[in-house]
Amino acid sequence: MELSFRMKQVADMVEPCHGVADIGCDHGYVSIYLIEQGIAQQVLAMDVRTGPLSRAERNVKEKHLEDRIQCRLSDGLEQLQAGEVDTIVIAGMGGPLMIRILEQGAGNRLGTETLILQPQSEIPVLRQYLHKIGYEIVEEAMLLEDGKYYTVIKAKPINNICREASMQMLRTEVGEWKPVEYQYGRYLLEQQSSVLQQYLLHEKETLEAIANRLMEQQTEKAQERLLEITEQLKWNREARDYYEA
Repeated sequence: MELSFRMKQVADMVEPCHGVADIGCDHGYVSIYLIEQGIAQQVLAMDVRTGPLSRAERNVKEKHLEDRIQCRLSDGLEQLQAGEVDTIVIAGMGGPLMIRILEQGAGNRLGTETLILQPQSEIPVLRQYLHKIGYEIVEEAMLLEDGKYYTVIKAKPINNICREASMQMLRTEVGEWKPVEYQYGRYLLEQQSSVLQQYLLHEKETLEAIANRLMEQQTEKAQERLLEITEQLKWNREARDYYEA
């Protein structure tokens, strides 16, 4: 199964495991890829919409993978049983929707060892939420596809990390991230991601242009927005310092 560059990044971040829940599976391409590549033994392809789920079922049947991929109509994690899978994949949704799915499915995701998330918006808020519910972000990737920047996040329950991995992975406790790390991703900054660097330069130009326009306006709303842009530019400068150290 051939995936887009973005979805291949998502799928390749999944560790070899027994079972994966592909939430919002759409056409089922990621689910099929995970089986064909030997990454997962079983996949639950789940979607809240009957149309995409029907297309996923057809694609699974064409690949003769009905015994390995189960298509299940589900609103988020609603139809997932606790302990049923090792990994949950959620890609292509806004950050607030991902938070709602994880919050409402708190009991359903018990026993899950890994979350693979590719949020389309509100990424800093999602990072903060993962820490709030006891997950540590252990890996991130950033890519550029068709003129758009995408971030993929891998997170694990903090208790699992303490039990299974060396303490070197926990250089600081959950919650000690700086604002700039929540904004752009600690691991992307530490690894000096070239895609993030490109994004930071693009963002800097965009923010400066907005700031210049706002400075010409005298309204209270414009001045409040200018303060927000100034704060974002400060974080942008702090992030770019990682590359100049």
